[in-house]
Amino acid sequence: MSHKQGRVRSLVQATIKDENLDLYILALVAAAFTVLGVTGLSDAKTLSSVVLGLLALLALSQIKSRKVTQQIRETQGAGSRTFLRREFPADLITRRANASDILLAGRTMSRTVQGMRHDLPPILKNGGRVRIVVLDPTNESLMATANRQISHSLGAEHLRQRIHAILDDLTNMRDRVGGRLEIRVVSSIPSAGFNCLEPAKPNGIVCVQHYEFEPDGEASPILALTRDDDPWYSHFLAEAERLWHAGSDWPPAVQPQAVP
Repeated sequence: MSHKQGRVRSLVQATIKDENLDLYILALVAAAFTVLGVTGLSDAKTLSSVVLGLLALLALSQIKSRKVTQQIRETQGAGSRTFLRREFPADLITRRANASDILLAGRTMSRTVQGMRHDLPPILKNGGRVRIVVLDPTNESLMATANRQISHSLGAEHLRQRIHAILDDLTNMRDRVGGRLEIRVVSSIPSAGFNCLEPAKPNGIVCVQHYEFEPDGEASPILALTRDDDPWYSHFLAEAERLWHAGSDWPPAVQPQAVP
């Protein structure tokens, strides 16, 4: 086969597969019979039949176009419902209890940690890894700033005590149960709270809760992302990991006293 024949064959195949082939045929037939009608080479009866056929073809093309448009709208709508939520996924607590690799990051994580009080020991005893990062309660200016962002706040001192209580519970659990429970504190306020479950596995999930300013109820939106939602799954997981790496181990290392 010559180069010219190959190009012709490729052009024919591309034309046949083109989604607008019906419109091309419609335009060519309409142009041809327009010429035939103007020159008198075709009678009125034939032209009327062709016009009706062209209208039918045009109607079919419009139906196909509307179906494609509807599919696009449904896909976009489904994506918005999957990404943006007002509540956490219904199975988040169950998935968290059965996970073997967990990264939790946020301001206090008090509700999450209290909800996992009975789930953490089995996870740790079975060799699971749990990482938790919260605000540094020893940083007074940080507590004051964070307190101003929380709705119905009871004061910076109450926030500090709340975080200290969570940290004490976690350290006591680690001493009692053992296992890979790692705790860190950060000196900057995160933009969101993170629940990262099995992040390195195919069935991983990353839940992100936007820290809304003085919300009336649950802060939103909440994003529930899986690997199918990349690049956003990797994007928010990377942010949670950066928060973790920016933190300092808790409790702070005891500085040796200078010998007089």
